[in-house]
Formats: sequence, C-alpha cells, structure tokens
Amino acid sequence: MQELDETVLKKKNVDELTQIFMDRIKEQNLKLIEGISFLIDEDFDSFKKNLEYVIQSSAEIKIKKMFEEKLFKSKKASFTKADRLKLFAKINDIKSIGELLAHKMLLYKVVFPDEKFKLQIRSIIKSLKEISIYISDAVKSVGDDLNRAHDLSERVKEERRSMRKEEWEILNRLWNYDMDYISRTFIQLKELIEGIMLLADHIKSFSEYIQFLSTKYLIFK
Repeated sequence: MQELDETVLKKKNVDELTQIFMDRIKEQNLKLIEGISFLIDEDFDSFKKNLEYVIQSSAEIKIKKMFEEKLFKSKKASFTKADRLKLFAKINDIKSIGELLAHKMLLYKVVFPDEKFKLQIRSIIKSLKEISIYISDAVKSVGDDLNRAHDLSERVKEERRSMRKEEWEILNRLWNYDMDYISRTFIQLKELIEGIMLLADHIKSFSEYIQFLSTKYLIFK
C-alpha cells in the first residue's frame, strides 16, 4: 500500500480515518495469511517478506494520531466519542495481535509434519481471511448501515464457530503425533495454531462489540 500523505489525512474526518485505518489493518492481515501460505509451501523468502511488511507500523501510528486529534476536536458525531475511541482501539488490537504473531513466526521456520496437517492449517487460515474481510466491511457499514454491520458481524461469529471445531481437530492431530511433547517442532506448531486462533477470537469479540453498537444506535433511529 502506498505511503500516506499527512496533508491528505488532515482533510479526512473521523469516519474516513477509521475506514482508512481498517483498510490498512485488513491488508496487513491478508499479508499475514498469505505469509502463512508461503510458509506451508516452504517459500521462505516470500514468507519473510510478507511478515516483515506486517510488523511495519509507521503509517498506522500516523493515522492513529490524526484520528485522536480529530476525535477530541469534533463536536458532532453519530456515536459518542468513547464508542468511537473503543472501536478504533479494537481495530488497533487486530494490528497488535497480527504483529505479535508475525514476530514469533519470524523467529523460526516451522516444519509441518505431513500434507494432512498442511491442509488443516490452510483451512483455518481461509476462514481467518473470510472473517478479516467481514469485520472490515462491518466497520465500514457502522456509520451508515447498522443492519448490515450487524449481519456481517453475525457472519464472523458463525465462521469463528466452524474454526473452533477445526482447531480442536488439528490440535488433536498434533498431540497424537509420534514426537517428543517438548520438541521444538511441537512447540512451534502449537504456537502457530494458538496465534491464529487468538487473532480469530479477537475478531469475533470485535464483531460482538459492533453488534452491540448496532443495537444501541438503532434504538435512537
């Protein structure tokens, strides 16, 4: 994504800055997911390139500062300032969790035990990609279509439920492999799965907050 011009950001309102921030975080999430696919394919150069992109933060810091400045100066808003700030913070948490996962993955190049395990990892990151897109669209809909925001958030929760089933299946497979339970590979695989699901859990929690906002503000319409 292109570098953001500060003069352009200054012309944006709170809603626009929130959407720009969400777009940045969604793109980084998709880069993270693509990076995991590269890892599965043992394309380590592309894997490293993607994850190094994920841990960059300069543009996000710039948007965050501008958002906070505009928010505290604004007098009129469809949501309270506290709700807007919390919404923005939850987007930022997606960035933080994704960045943490990227940092951990860059510490090692995990070895996948077999093709079945690779397929299961591909399945859960496919779901992670879907809920990343859903939550991004839900955030964009909060300002003008609360019903759509609510419905998209429900899709996140449904997809997350299916991921939970897959999570237990893949963990069960991991625990039943013939390997030392304190082996480096076991720990790396377990951390990878837990990191993916931590990100999914946060997106699911975020979707519930969007549903709360949708319900709260639909009452006043």
